[in-house]
Formats: sequence, C-alpha cells, structure tokens
Amino acid sequence: METSSKWIKFNYKSAIIFFTITILANLIFLPILTSLGVSRAFGLFLLTSLASSASLSYILLAKHGFYKSKKQASIFTAIVTLVCTASCFFLMYVS
Repeated sequence: METSSKWIKFNYKSAIIFFTITILANLIFLPILTSLGVSRAFGLFLLTSLASSASLSYILLAKHGFYKSKKQASIFTAIVTLVCTASCFFLMYVS
C-alpha cells in the first residue's frame, strides 16, 4: 500500500525493510560488540547509526532509484550517514 501526496511519498514496504534491517543489526551485532568490550550504549549508537544509514541509502537508491550518477549516489550516502549519525547521537546522548 502506498500513500502519496504532493510532498510526501510513503511506502509501507520500504518502512518495513528499514526497520527490519535496523532491528536485526542491533539484535545480531550488539551482543558481539558487548562481548568484545564495547559499552552497550556506544554499541547501540554505532549499530543504529550505521544500520539506519545503510538501510535508508539502500531503499532510496536501489529500490526507488533516486540517483542519476555514481557521484550523486556517493554524496547522498555520505549525507545520509552524517544525518543518521547526528540524529542517533542526539537521541542517545543529548536528550
């Protein structure tokens, strides 16, 4: 089911893919990081920021095709990584 308006295009399948990748990355890799001696809060921050940026880039670039060249895709992925890392840092440590 897809809901769209003039500004927002929302696809439930994309949302499910995004949350599945993020949750599975945390469930699988957080115990591994904590057993290696990484603190639980930092591991959660690291995994959530990386998984959310990877899944968001995958969905928008591969599934929806929001790029015209490889350079544009690389710049988009870098910006998404910075935004996801900043938002995860704010949610984990500042709020």
